[in-house]
Amino acid sequence: MTTIYDVAASAGVSPSTVSLVISGSSKIRKSTRNRVLRVMEELRFRPNIVARSLRSKKTHTCGLLIETITNPFFTEVALGVEKRARSEGFNVILCNTESNARLEREYIETLLSKQIDGLILCALKDPSYLKTRLGSRYPLVVINERMTDLGFDFVGIDNLGAVVKAVDHLIKQGHRRIGLVADELVTLGCKERHSGYKKALLAAGLDYCEELVQKRPTISYQEGLEATRLLLELRHPPTAIFCISDMMALGAIDGCKKQGLSVPEDMAIIGFDDVWFSASESIQLTTIRQPQYQMGIEAVNLFLERASGKRKESKQVILPTDLVIRRTCGAKRMP
Repeated sequence: MTTIYDVAASAGVSPSTVSLVISGSSKIRKSTRNRVLRVMEELRFRPNIVARSLRSKKTHTCGLLIETITNPFFTEVALGVEKRARSEGFNVILCNTESNARLEREYIETLLSKQIDGLILCALKDPSYLKTRLGSRYPLVVINERMTDLGFDFVGIDNLGAVVKAVDHLIKQGHRRIGLVADELVTLGCKERHSGYKKALLAAGLDYCEELVQKRPTISYQEGLEATRLLLELRHPPTAIFCISDMMALGAIDGCKKQGLSVPEDMAIIGFDDVWFSASESIQLTTIRQPQYQMGIEAVNLFLERASGKRKESKQVILPTDLVIRRTCGAKRMP
């Protein structure tokens, strides 16, 4: 049976260095850590996680809550989280909440019972529960949902500014009735996107019409399809639709096709995220690009700072967005 001493000898380091690598210590140089990890893999050495946890009172595990792994946005975030966490010797427990507040609460309780070292949340249906249950006792990072007033770290974007940019582009193309396909506006991030939509309309002297706003329970393809059907049934339907996710935008495109409408000839559509299918030749979706993979990496960076005790105060990381203009809005890039 391979021991820590065998790993140390093969890697040319001391047993204490191997121990520090196993514990995820930031004191070890990256080159040394990688060498030790490589030797551990070659020798098939598996540290006794339970014994290590009892000694250090840390499990080197973080929980990650997302809405659904089937949405490419969450997939990219999860990949970024896993890649960065693994590089520091942390394991990630992934939970799909399916936009269900009850399931979200159950997962949080389950993760806490497993003595995880902290949480990264990329889905949040019940912020009030999080406030009362966790306080600031755990290293906790929230993606796209500002809760820094509670001591939680935040990674996200300027949601309001990004949406203003997208809706303003549609207005410049001559559209005056612009539909919004969103979720139920429970989280601050989605409320900010709704505010951006409203702000762009009012700034252009256009009325905000509640009938043009579809609030759906989830940001899924199916909900985008249904929302578009309802918008097209209006006496005066929109000539353009802005969706708060690319999955909803994909549903909107198909919803238009089902009604015999062409995109972008009869309806302009803009999404949000710029997931992998958005650039495909058959879709060419105009969308707001947000750095999903980098969000995951930055979330772990914040988590590690808190978990190691380097920082106690909350911190925000705001990442840039871009309006990526493709075929579905029926316009070339504006000067």
